[in-house]
Amino acid sequence: MKCLRCRFEDTRVIDTRMGGDGFSIKRRRVCNHCGFRFSTMETPVREEITVEKRDGRIEEFDRQKIATSLRAALKKGDHQRERVEALVDGVVVQLLNGGKKRLASAEIGMVVLDVLKNFDELAYLRYLTVYQSFANLDDLKNQILKNETTI
Repeated sequence: MKCLRCRFEDTRVIDTRMGGDGFSIKRRRVCNHCGFRFSTMETPVREEITVEKRDGRIEEFDRQKIATSLRAALKKGDHQRERVEALVDGVVVQLLNGGKKRLASAEIGMVVLDVLKNFDELAYLRYLTVYQSFANLDDLKNQILKNETTI
């Protein structure tokens, strides 16, 4: 791997640790030319998974999109970064272990909602308002009342 600072092509691994999810490896590297130290993260690639969007477009599965939406929903809460990353990992593992080669974006949204419902009620409502289209405030209110017993 090239050095991030000097672009020298010879770096070596000085430390390797298992990621918190058990599905990634964090490596600490040092450049053999300038001595710069940096970290890399190695994760498995599941390229065969695609996502069908509501408008019919097909995209590659992207863990980062799930992470971004979860962080946005949880941004006002007092959550540690590690716990948020663990939530993201849990959602991704649940989706990828479903055995499907194509996921509908609606399926992904429902899994995220399930995870948020049990983790942070306000984040659940934030995500719900973005994920589902509501014509007016009464529709949102009815959805909240419908889910009140499970929130």
